[in-house]
Amino acid sequence: MSDDQLKFDADRNVLTLGERRLVFHCHHYNLFLQRTIEDGLGHESAQTVQIAAAMEASRAMLGTLLKEPVDATLTQKLERANRLFGSLGFGQANLDKLTAHGGRIALHTSHYAVGHRAKWGTAKHPVCYYAVGFWMGVLSVAANLAPERLSGREIACSAASAAACELEIEVL
Repeated sequence: MSDDQLKFDADRNVLTLGERRLVFHCHHYNLFLQRTIEDGLGHESAQTVQIAAAMEASRAMLGTLLKEPVDATLTQKLERANRLFGSLGFGQANLDKLTAHGGRIALHTSHYAVGHRAKWGTAKHPVCYYAVGFWMGVLSVAANLAPERLSGREIACSAASAAACELEIEVL
């Protein structure tokens, strides 16, 4: 991951990426946090809040990373973000249908979907809010789009018995 600029400062015990501190959590923590937010806000509101939070977090983290090199193409930026997504343990994504105008992303593995099935069995609805927000943030930074122009949702989720998770991002 050296080209992703992941740096560990042993003296301070701090891991950074793109000048942002990182904290890693297992699926147990992430799923319980997600469920706690759903219990408090209800499914629809929790989904909206978590997608927005993930988008802002990924925009902040990737803002500096995807600006270098200056002459990188959109495809190169998306590939770099995809390597990072996998390296951080969130899953493996196919970005063949994603362009600067939006599109679809297939997740062959998803941290949240796999974790949900292992922990609680089949989900009643899609659970990959973080992935939706992450890829919205990536597209915002990589294609230089204002975040309010993006809308995203998960249209199929392996936690809810789909063959794979499928995300859809629209540019408004």
